[in-house]
Amino acid sequence: MAAAVLAGLFAFSPLTPIGASPAVPGKAQLELTTLSSNQLMARGLMAFNARDYAAARDHFRLLAQRDNATAETLLGTMTAKGQGGERNEAVAAAWFLRAARRGYAPAQLALADAFARGKGVPQDKARARALAKAAASQGQPGAAQLASRLGPERYAMLTGGRP
Repeated sequence: MAAAVLAGLFAFSPLTPIGASPAVPGKAQLELTTLSSNQLMARGLMAFNARDYAAARDHFRLLAQRDNATAETLLGTMTAKGQGGERNEAVAAAWFLRAARRGYAPAQLALADAFARGKGVPQDKARARALAKAAASQGQPGAAQLASRLGPERYAMLTGGRP
């Protein structure tokens, strides 16, 4: 049932997936593409922690090209904050959408928040609530609280009963 609801949410989404290539030129890009996904993630996180956001984005973009939901969600978060490039909430929401389509709970929650606030997407509390509920069903921290703030399903969501 949750999959059908999510499929409906994404079928009419104004967002399109992003296939951005990394901004790493020539030889450096080739060297990065030979790394395993675990190596790319580790290096991306090291760059992020060192506040080298441009390098972190390069690593995460390569992972996103491999359909890594964690990297897509990190790219969305970085793009929303303008870390390592221009701040763009619509592009951030598109990154969240890519990962949320595969059922990645942190991305579902981030996209729910975007729909709830109208950040980069049209405000749509029904979509936000459905995404938050999907994330909550996977145990994502904060998702049940967001879902409860968005509608009358508060008690059903938190207690498993009907409103």
